[in-house]
Amino acid sequence: MSGTKTWAIILVIIMTGLTSSAQVMYKLAASPGASLIEVLFSRYLWAGLFLYGIGFILLNIAFRGGEVSTLYPIIATSYIWVAVLSYSLFNEHLSSLKLIGIFAIVVGVALISRSDKSGAVAEEVPV
Repeated sequence: MSGTKTWAIILVIIMTGLTSSAQVMYKLAASPGASLIEVLFSRYLWAGLFLYGIGFILLNIAFRGGEVSTLYPIIATSYIWVAVLSYSLFNEHLSSLKLIGIFAIVVGVALISRSDKSGAVAEEVPV
């Protein structure tokens, strides 16, 4: 494949937003004291599953327009979105180590994205 299309990257970014929102829905479904039956019939659980389904479809479409080795690492940004959503919605603590981890994810995804655009790829090893 001759590189990754911008639309494919955008689809993966949208997908990470959807699946991160799904994680928040799961957290809402698993409210303290909720029984398993209450969780199974929770609108939050089903909303989360729906968001995951849409994310799955978008990811598969995105793979048609790009290299898996470029697109898949973008999924790691889901950790960032979940951390931000958890902090803002559930008042969860963002420790220094979490912030360093988020920074590392951003740098890693940027480096992978840059290597795709610059063509600086490791030499292929014959099999």
